[in-house]
Amino acid sequence: MIRRSTFRYISICVVALLVGLAIVQGVWVVRLYRDTVEDFHSRVQSAIYKSVYSSFINYDPMKPSEVISINVNLDNFDLHFQDNLMELDALQTYNLEVIDASSERVIMHKRQQEQLDRPVTMVADIDDGMFALRVSIEVPYRKIWQTMWGLILSSGVIIILLSLTFVYLIRTLFRQKELEQMRRDLTHNITHELKTPISVAYTANDALRNFSADNNPTRRERYLEIVALQLTRLSSMVERILAVSVEEEGRGSHNPEPVELRPLLEQILRSCQAVGKQVTTSLNCPHAALITADVFHLRNILQTIVDNSIKYSLSQVAISVTVEQNDNTTTISVGDNGIGIPERHIGHIFHKFYRVPPGDKHDVRGYGLGLYYARTIVERHGGRITAQSRKGEGTTITITLPNNVEQDEQ
Repeated sequence: MIRRSTFRYISICVVALLVGLAIVQGVWVVRLYRDTVEDFHSRVQSAIYKSVYSSFINYDPMKPSEVISINVNLDNFDLHFQDNLMELDALQTYNLEVIDASSERVIMHKRQQEQLDRPVTMVADIDDGMFALRVSIEVPYRKIWQTMWGLILSSGVIIILLSLTFVYLIRTLFRQKELEQMRRDLTHNITHELKTPISVAYTANDALRNFSADNNPTRRERYLEIVALQLTRLSSMVERILAVSVEEEGRGSHNPEPVELRPLLEQILRSCQAVGKQVTTSLNCPHAALITADVFHLRNILQTIVDNSIKYSLSQVAISVTVEQNDNTTTISVGDNGIGIPERHIGHIFHKFYRVPPGDKHDVRGYGLGLYYARTIVERHGGRITAQSRKGEGTTITITLPNNVEQDEQ
């Protein structure tokens, strides 16, 4: 699996990149806004100077560079100013004032509106600086924002799309790496799981070949029992793996039939004695306990739970199985004194390929399908499966099934 620190580092880098893009976007918007306002100021300034020379100053046609006279006429300026503003696409509400340049006393004025909204004021000298024309004009902030809105929205959408793309790519990358790691672990663990019963069966077979049956028939029967048990275990492993695939494809066949629970559980618990650990078992099950279920799948899921109890325990293993029945349901609880499951993992142990880290038990092998298979089969029977555990104290898996299960249509 990918380490959390690596994922955290990449996530921080991506978040930093997205924040950087957002900051760049914000700076760009502010600069664009300022440039737009400055452009408006420049157009108004241009309109003012064009209107001043068109309305206040008279030229000699033969000597256009020489001023003949200055005629202060606001009405005339107003007409030229409006035309120039319209030509430059800068027409807004404005007020005009002619002031004394030295005292700033208003000599004459022409106002379109007494109070302007957030105006900008510009001054142009006339009559060699003796008088000045003061123009106050509203800046079309709302119009500027409306003009910029399309650009802001499109750039915002681009940032959002980039963010979603980054998130998707990162999730896909990590998911692919996790799946690859799961595939390697699954191959390795399945190989190890299958190798163990094969090795035990080979050992028992070699012992049978080296000892005469006439000399020690008891030992012969014992070795044959070991071989049969390990072959059954091997077959069960293969069947469980295949059953998961068949169930996911919807091709699984379920054949409910009356099942006596006590003989089935006794057989499963007897198989615990050949695992190389000191195992003690207890069974609390009514002799008449009967349930309608698919015996093949029921045996497999109970064997899986018991195997896990042994696998995730120390050398001294204690397994207790309790069966309780009422009129409608049957509850089977399998408890152990194993290493337990941390609380944060409890909600995930029934997910496909999920394996709880074994802590100090580095020799624990598995392929993360057993409890997923158990949940699939139990739910297929209309029941539920739950887990309770305390780290260092043990785990209890509880299966609740209806007493009567309808047979699938073939």
